[in-house]
Amino acid sequence: MSTGGARGWLFQRITGALLFITLGAHFYIYHYFMGPGMWSFDSIGYGANDLVTLQAMAASDPSQARFLALASLFASPIWKVFDVIFISLACYHGFYGIRTNIDDMVTNDSLRAFGNWVVYLFGFVLWVIGVVSVITFNPQLF
Repeated sequence: MSTGGARGWLFQRITGALLFITLGAHFYIYHYFMGPGMWSFDSIGYGANDLVTLQAMAASDPSQARFLALASLFASPIWKVFDVIFISLACYHGFYGIRTNIDDMVTNDSLRAFGNWVVYLFGFVLWVIGVVSVITFNPQLF
């Protein structure tokens, strides 16, 4: 008897719980803590590589203050790791759920195998796009 399905089921529940925690942290940090009135560059204590340049850009164009505040946070290695973990949890949880639905609903074995490979491929491509976007983010390009 294979335990692969049981491990997948358990990991789906674990990633769901961790996703709930990281989603709460994401919303608090990015949408509440860095919200109106908190758009300063040192709110979290971590800054971009060139914080002086970002501050000068915000002074010259105040409409960019929120982007630049988030960019200074997003440039920190700690928050990059957090976002990569968040993306990884979300991709695994979401695409494993889609795969489970395909396994439950599709009765044709070859069609089920094709659907699962499409889900694996699409999930991997979206995960790579998300991780590359986080790791290579450079606020100086905007």
